[in-house]
Amino acid sequence: MTERFVSGERQKPVRISTFAGGPGLRSAYVIRLLGGEALAVGFAGGRIGELLADALDKQDIPHVLTRTVSETRGSFLLLDRETGVVTLIPENAPAVTESETNKLLTSLGRHLEAASHLLITGDDDGESNLLVTAIDDAKKANVPIVADLKGISLAAGLKVGGLFLLRVSHKSLQKHLERSLIHDSAIVRAANDLRSAHGIAHIVVTLGEDGAILVGDSGAMRIHAPVVSHFNPTGGGQTLVGAITTRLTQNGGDMVDALRWGCASASVNVTYDEPGYATPAEVLILLPKTTAIPVQIR
Repeated sequence: MTERFVSGERQKPVRISTFAGGPGLRSAYVIRLLGGEALAVGFAGGRIGELLADALDKQDIPHVLTRTVSETRGSFLLLDRETGVVTLIPENAPAVTESETNKLLTSLGRHLEAASHLLITGDDDGESNLLVTAIDDAKKANVPIVADLKGISLAAGLKVGGLFLLRVSHKSLQKHLERSLIHDSAIVRAANDLRSAHGIAHIVVTLGEDGAILVGDSGAMRIHAPVVSHFNPTGGGQTLVGAITTRLTQNGGDMVDALRWGCASASVNVTYDEPGYATPAEVLILLPKTTAIPVQIR
C-alpha cells in the first residue's frame, strides 16, 4: 500500500502484507474467520508454493496441497490509500501436468465424503477440465456444490450443470450472455433461464456496493447492502461466498438469511486493506442494515 501512487515516480510503501491469495483461499479464510470449517485443496510449487503453505498455516486454514513442478504464481495488489484505487498485477497461471491434476483430484475425492459443501472457484485462467471433473465427482458423492465462477470457468461450470449455488457478478453474467441486463427483472429472467437450462438450484448475482439478487425456486429477493466507507473492494465476492457457505451450515439452509450474512460480510471486507476479511462481531453490527425485499418482475 502506498500513500498515493504516481506512475513513473519513486514509491514509498506504507505497508507490505503477504497473505494466501486467490478466490478460493479468500473464501476459505472468511469461513474460518466466521467460525466455520474449511479444507483448502489446491496446487503448490516452488518457493512461492512454500510461501503459500506458510501463509495458510498463519491464517489457520487447513490445507492439502498437491506439489507441482511449476512455480506457484504470485499476484500483487497495489493499493493507493488516498484515492482507494486498487491495481492488480497477476503473474501468468502456471502449467500443471496431467499427473499433478490426477493427484489433486484423488486428494479431493478422499475428503468429499465428509464435506458439507464443495466450494469451487474459477476464472479465465482456470483449468476447465479440472473444474468439470471436480464438479462431477462432487455430484457423484451427493455433495452440494457452491461455485464462484466467471469467464471460461463459468461456461465450463454451466455446461456440466447440477450446481447447488452459483455466484456470478452482474458484469460477468452480462459478458457471458453477450447482452445488457439493466433492470432487476431482466437479471432475474436471465438467472431463471440459466437455472432451467443447467439444473442450478440457486443463483446469486452480485451488484457491487448495491448488494445482490438471489434467484431460486422460492422466487427472487434483492439484498441491499449497508452503506460503509469503502477502502479496498478486492475480495468482496469471495467474502460473500465464504459467508454464505458458512451460514448455510448454521441456519438449516435458509438462503435469504445466508445471503444477508454474505452481503454484510462483503461490506465489512471493503473497509479493510486485506482482501477476504470479515469477523462475526462486525457482521452482526451491519446485519440489521442489510435488508431483503422481493423483486417485482416487470
